[in-house]
Amino acid sequence: MTFATTPRIVSPTFDDLAADWNRIYASMPASSAFDSLEWNRIWWEHFGGDSKLMLRSVVRPNGTTAIIAPLRLDSNNDEGVCTFLGGTDLVDYLGFKHDAELLTSDVQDLLQSLYDDPEISALVLESLPEDSHTIHAVKEVASDMGWEVHIWDEGVAPRVTLPSTVDEYFASLTKKHRHELRRKLRRLHNAGKVEQLELTTPDEIEQGMNDFIKLHRGSSIDKEEFMTPQREAFFREIAVTLAEKDVTRIYFLTINGEKVATSLAFKIGSTKYLYNSGYLPDRSWLAVGLLNHAINILASIREGIEVYDFMRGDERYKYHLGAVDRHIYTARLDKKT
Repeated sequence: MTFATTPRIVSPTFDDLAADWNRIYASMPASSAFDSLEWNRIWWEHFGGDSKLMLRSVVRPNGTTAIIAPLRLDSNNDEGVCTFLGGTDLVDYLGFKHDAELLTSDVQDLLQSLYDDPEISALVLESLPEDSHTIHAVKEVASDMGWEVHIWDEGVAPRVTLPSTVDEYFASLTKKHRHELRRKLRRLHNAGKVEQLELTTPDEIEQGMNDFIKLHRGSSIDKEEFMTPQREAFFREIAVTLAEKDVTRIYFLTINGEKVATSLAFKIGSTKYLYNSGYLPDRSWLAVGLLNHAINILASIREGIEVYDFMRGDERYKYHLGAVDRHIYTARLDKKT
């Protein structure tokens, strides 16, 4: 390890951080797959390119790592802008990784070390959920340390707080959406034998990714353009790697054995995060994409899931299924001149 401006601030490697990162990840409030060591390391390996890795951690006097900041600096960026690992195309939530207690003094030391780094002129911290400890810490201390702080609304990430029973879930929907959902479910079941398959093991996930990618790409021109060979390779590796930790879930909606819709999700604690999805356009008249999510919500309630997070995007179907917006913000910190 090499030390920066203060012994409290360390510039480690992924390997150096493994034990502390896993400990912090386990204790973080509302941690997502994007907070994991595996996600950050694999993203960096696939998309780091010419960027400079800027991992920073804050170590308390007792030797405990309190904060991990997975950052990068583009070597071709004359402006010296430092950002989190991960981009908004693949990552929905970002932020500093920290244990259950986030001390102001720890945040101050981290931001001071970044301010003192001559390579950095600005921090652009994207994808911060409204209840993120990172955004609240930045608001509290950055402007008093020489940073000029600008925060703006980046978009929304709708989510459903699930009740304990399916009946309560239907009752929570508006009358119109409840009627429409029940009507669509009846029509779907009238079309044939309907099942939802759940894949969970690494072997199942590895094999299931072929059909997931096919259905995802076939859903629309936008999704076909999104799923480049580079992104496909990332999807495959991260899905299998997180399956080894019992996090990845792939769901297939089938009619008479034919896979007509799919979704890739991450289950962490009592929250299920819907990451991406696809469907067979020939069956769109049956609303198979929406109903794949609806059926999974009903199964999640029976499973004891408390939050079904649709993550980034304000697509209408999310609200039809009872989602409520959670806002995402970007914080830009520029050195005052």
